[in-house]
Amino acid sequence: MKKMWLWIGIIIIIALGIYIFYPIDKLIIARNDKPLDRKYAAFQEINKHYRSNVFEVSLVAQVVVSSLASPNPIRIFSSVNNQVIIDCDATVDEETKYDNRYYKIDKTGAITDSIYVAGNGYWTQFIDDFMVYTSDKHAYYNTWPLNGDATKRKVIELNADSSWTNEKVEATINKIKTSAKYWFFNSVVNNDVKYRQIYFYADEKWQLLWQKMEGYMNVPDEESSSRYRKDVFRSGEVSFEIPKNVKLLHFHPKEKMKYYHIIGGGDGGFGVYNWRGQGFFETHIAGRNFEFMVPDLVVEKEKHNGYTPHLYQVWEAGSSAELYNPAFYHSPNGFSFYAPNYRQLFLIKAK
Repeated sequence: MKKMWLWIGIIIIIALGIYIFYPIDKLIIARNDKPLDRKYAAFQEINKHYRSNVFEVSLVAQVVVSSLASPNPIRIFSSVNNQVIIDCDATVDEETKYDNRYYKIDKTGAITDSIYVAGNGYWTQFIDDFMVYTSDKHAYYNTWPLNGDATKRKVIELNADSSWTNEKVEATINKIKTSAKYWFFNSVVNNDVKYRQIYFYADEKWQLLWQKMEGYMNVPDEESSSRYRKDVFRSGEVSFEIPKNVKLLHFHPKEKMKYYHIIGGGDGGFGVYNWRGQGFFETHIAGRNFEFMVPDLVVEKEKHNGYTPHLYQVWEAGSSAELYNPAFYHSPNGFSFYAPNYRQLFLIKAK
């Protein structure tokens, strides 16, 4: 009888050991011992340590926090002088949550200038040669995009005291629309009084016409300042589809693990067992093949979407998956930008 109880005790101890050290719901359930094919051994992750005899890779923008003022923390738009401008949220704390830093990139891919713009109640509009700083009260502008001159020039204000008749204001607006090189509307409220502002460039100077309104007016896109700025790239863009200018060459599995998809919206999430490993990709920069590796990658293929691969990154076993989009912007001038996530932007150009 004692011997039986001894064996029962041993069995319980072994079972407890298995439960503690090898739980049924293990996070990592298999590892791949097959070595990586040698033809992918030279592929590197795109970061500041990337080294190549053909390409130069540099981190040109990095953000800490994305402000609520913009949908993405890093944006790129085309500008004058055959250049592009990087618009980067400068948010690091509560005091800088509306600040921005801008970088000029010339046609060779070189950073030629930068400017830091504090919010301070102003909104920055890029309109060809000009940066126009609008607000609820006053405005100014500079010619930094054109020539790097950040000198603040005051916008001339018309009808600031609301002394004009409405007929005169409307006639002036009609003239502005037909003859001014640039113009746009803005709606503001000052001391509970609603105004429509019309900014316009005429006679080689920026001017601002005030119009008192009965109610707040929404400004349509075709009459706003946004029509003068054309964003060509934004960091953190979400897509399940691999971009057409990027090719997944090979996926090398390393460990099979459990991770989660967090759905949100009160629906919770669900767990998945899948292989995590390294992805090997190819795109073209300046007419040459550019190869790179992405770590901690999982590739999911489902019957319902025709087994089209969806890419995620999983940083730790048991953690939630983050959608990965190998997003590039290839400039017609021969260099490219790459954003592995919303926080970072890399510049890649041929040596």
